Parts: sequence; C-alpha cells; structure tokens
Amino acid sequence: MLCFITLVNAQKKKVPAATPVLAKVENLVLELKTGNLQLVQMEGTKVKETVVVQANATTMKPTDCKIIPLTASGTKLYAVSWTEKKTVTTPDKTEEITTVTHAIYEWKTKKQVFFNTQITNNITEKVYLDRNRNASETQMKVRREGYELILNPDGTVTQKNKTSMLTWTYDATKMEMVQVKKK
Repeated sequence: MLCFITLVNAQKKKVPAATPVLAKVENLVLELKTGNLQLVQMEGTKVKETVVVQANATTMKPTDCKIIPLTASGTKLYAVSWTEKKTVTTPDKTEEITTVTHAIYEWKTKKQVFFNTQITNNITEKVYLDRNRNASETQMKVRREGYELILNPDGTVTQKNKTSMLTWTYDATKMEMVQVKKK
C-alpha cells in the first residue's frame, strides 16, 4: 500500500493597510502617514499635493479632527484642528491634559498663516491634612494655557482667554494673519 501526502502552503499577498482619513472636506484629506500629520489634496484617488501639518507625530493620537474652509479678504483658507488627550497618573495625583491645536493654511501657496494651541489640564490631587498622612482630601484644579480660538463667519479669527481677547484678520498682500488694532 502506497500513500502520498501533498501539502500545499499558500500565502495571500499582504495588501498595505490604507491610511485612515481623520477628516475630509472638498478634495482635502487630513491623515496620519509615515509619522507625519499631513494635509493631502486628492485628485480623484491620486495624491496631487501634500503639506506636513505636524512632523514627527509618531506618538500622536489625534481625535476630533476637522478641516474648515473659510474665506478671508477674498482668499480661500483652510483651518485644520485636532485634539490630543493625555493622562499622567502618580499615586497622589492624576492629570488629564487636553490640547486643542488649530493651523490655518492658504492652500495656493501651501503656507501656514496662523497657528494656535490651547492646553487644559484637569488635576485631581490627594492632599494630606496632617504630617502623619492620616487625613486627606481630594482637590480638583483646572489650569489653562494659551488661547481659545474662534473662527468667525467673516473670515476673522478671535483668540480669547481669561484676561484678554485678540482679533486677527487675513492680509492678502503679506499672506499672513495680522492683529486688528483696537480703535
């Protein structure tokens, strides 16, 4: 009695995973690719042009990503925004750090015309009331850094924090956002 056994081992060709799209508007796509957060102009399914928004973003986990088109001084601009959250925990303290970032681009020249970062740090801390650490209470604090950014319908940008408010408008000749002086 003769028995033949044939083993066939076939592997499927691995298809590279598609880069996840974080936000999309018109023909622009925001994606995290090759360690960079980038804004990509698509022509159908092909990449036409790319602008790196944040380089070396390998540890970045952006959420709530948006691309908002706006017109300022007759020029089409795109505001890109994203949120990052990080938690730092020690035995007596927990910090939840939320960073909201905005970058505004003039797409014809691929130039970044404005950048803003706002950091909110929610701190929960166990504070001891005596030297022997017998009694304690939990305290909560909020620390804010930077400005909150508001995109206005007329194409201006408002930055505000607890003590001040700044308004910026796009200057087409300088190709940058300039601060509006108070009258």
